Amino acid sequence: MLTIITPFTGAYLFLSSFHPPYVRFRTRTVHSYFGNRIINLFYPIMKESIFSFFNAPITNQVPNGVVCVSQLHAYITTSEWLRERTDQVRAASGDEKRFRRLKQSLLPYVTPAGIFSYRKEDHLLLPSGEFVIDIDHLSSPEEAICWRDTLFADERLRPDLSFVSPSTTGIKLLVPYRLSIKKTVEESFDEAVRFAWEYLEWKYGLKADATNADLSRACFLCHDPSARLGDRNR
Repeated sequence: MLTIITPFTGAYLFLSSFHPPYVRFRTRTVHSYFGNRIINLFYPIMKESIFSFFNAPITNQVPNGVVCVSQLHAYITTSEWLRERTDQVRAASGDEKRFRRLKQSLLPYVTPAGIFSYRKEDHLLLPSGEFVIDIDHLSSPEEAICWRDTLFADERLRPDLSFVSPSTTGIKLLVPYRLSIKKTVEESFDEAVRFAWEYLEWKYGLKADATNADLSRACFLCHDPSARLGDRNR
C-alpha cells in the first residue's frame, strides 16, 4: 500500500510488500498544477531522496512501493535474491538479445526522478531531486569499477549512489540536483541532466546514454557488493 501525498497536507509513505526493506518518512508538500506541468513550490522535509520501486518485469508500470537511497544501497549490496537474479542475467552476456530479455524480465527497477502513480511522466506525484546517469560500453568490468569510484568522488557531480550496471561494463549514478521555484520540475530536471552529460564529456571524455531522458526513466537494479553511497544518505 502506498499512501498518496495530498497537496497542502502531511502524509506518511508506507511501503508495500516488496524486496527492499521498508521505509517510512514524514513529508509535507505544496503543489501547484498548470496543465500537465508540475510547478515546484516547496522542498520536501525528508532526510533522503525517495522514489518509486517496481518489481520485474519492465512491463509492470505500477509501482510496488517507495524506497530511499540508503535502502537501495543496502539492497544492491546485500540482497541474495538480487544477486541470484543478477547472476542469471549476466550469464547471458554473450548473447545480446537474450541478455536484454532477461534483464527486462528478471530485474526490478526504480524511477530515480521521484514517486509515480504509474510509470509515465505526467503521473509524477513527488519529485526526488535525483536523476540517473547511465554510462555503457566500457572496455571491461575493471574499467567500470574504476569509473564507478572515480565519478563517485567527483566534487561537481557528487552522486548519492554509484554502482556497476547489469552488463558489468557500465555504471549507473544517481545524481542530486536543485529544484527551482522559478521553473517547472521538468525544466529543472532537463537542465541538470544536460549539464551533467556535457560535463562528463568535457572533463572525462565519457558519453552518457541519452536515449531516454524523461522524468519516468527506469533504472534497472543489480547486485554490486561495492556500490558507493554518499555521506548525506548515511
